[in-house]
Amino acid sequence: MAEGSKKVKETKLDPEYLEMVSKSIYKSYTDKDKQKLGIEPTPKTPVYSQAMWTLYRFDSASRTKRPPLLVIPSLINRNYIMDLLPGHSIMESLVNAGNDVFMVDWGTPDPSYGHIGLSYYVSKFLNRAVRQVKKITGADRINLMGQCLGGTFCAMYAAHPELKKNLNKLLLLTTPLNFENSGLLAKWTNSEGFDIDKLTSAVGAVVPPEFFHSSFPLLMVRGTLSKYKNLLERFEIPDFKKVWQALDLWSSDNVPFTLQGFRDLIKVFYLRNAFYTEGILIEDKVVRVFDITTPTLSVAAKDDHVFTETAARAILESKAAKDKKVEHHVMGAGHVTLVAAHPVRSETYKIFNDYLAAE
Repeated sequence: MAEGSKKVKETKLDPEYLEMVSKSIYKSYTDKDKQKLGIEPTPKTPVYSQAMWTLYRFDSASRTKRPPLLVIPSLINRNYIMDLLPGHSIMESLVNAGNDVFMVDWGTPDPSYGHIGLSYYVSKFLNRAVRQVKKITGADRINLMGQCLGGTFCAMYAAHPELKKNLNKLLLLTTPLNFENSGLLAKWTNSEGFDIDKLTSAVGAVVPPEFFHSSFPLLMVRGTLSKYKNLLERFEIPDFKKVWQALDLWSSDNVPFTLQGFRDLIKVFYLRNAFYTEGILIEDKVVRVFDITTPTLSVAAKDDHVFTETAARAILESKAAKDKKVEHHVMGAGHVTLVAAHPVRSETYKIFNDYLAAE
């Protein structure tokens, strides 16, 4: 060694850390990893299925007499972000509070469903789920809760003059309603030369998950680049690595889109912003954000990197808001940490449970 040079100190990394990083980089998670982590801890039973989706009812020994709650997750990722781990599950919290909770699992579309657009999801699939919940429970009206794009579906349902008669309350979680200036995805899809029909012309009837999800790490580059550093620095903190891996597994468990559904997402929502502007046709009726009259709870994330808080704030322009029937909260969290991270998740759970319990 040359005189004056410094000896580089070797750092021996924990084999468990290296294995976690390897699984993350190569997306080599398996069902055994999900079972080992305890993902989806809240027991539930399938009660109805149609096409590629399934309706579940969460098991409970003590349900209150308030209207049942139907939860509609996003199409973008698997629904277990809502039921991630014990203590990190909004589903667990809702069930423990005495709510009779149902949830849709959108499943995996095959090529035979490639023609199905987003309006069909609302008018046929969502409406069928609502009717089944009413049939099973005997309720006249239900509470309808949507997360992310699932919340957009619920808002469209609530804006329909006939379908909204099935609803008691509407609950929205990080839900985009106004897609103008709603983050980097809006900027990219509005860029010159972005032709979604041409881009998807060779993908077939189902858009593979990699086609859409490859852009997500670029929405928050700093976070993407630093996540392994953060894991290393907090590796010895109790429970941290378990939550880290559960979130990483969920974020890599991506879902394909029907071709028409994906094209609708880009053309109808991002490019035309139709639900906020001219309206979208659902069951022969044009529906817009402004048409919502159902009492509504909206919870948005201040640091949302997928859909900005501005996209959710449009609920304050609805008829329900003008009638002082909208409760809107902005939490100091991100799109996912809002329901999974300590301590903000507990605040989020309380807001939803308090709203459902109120007369």
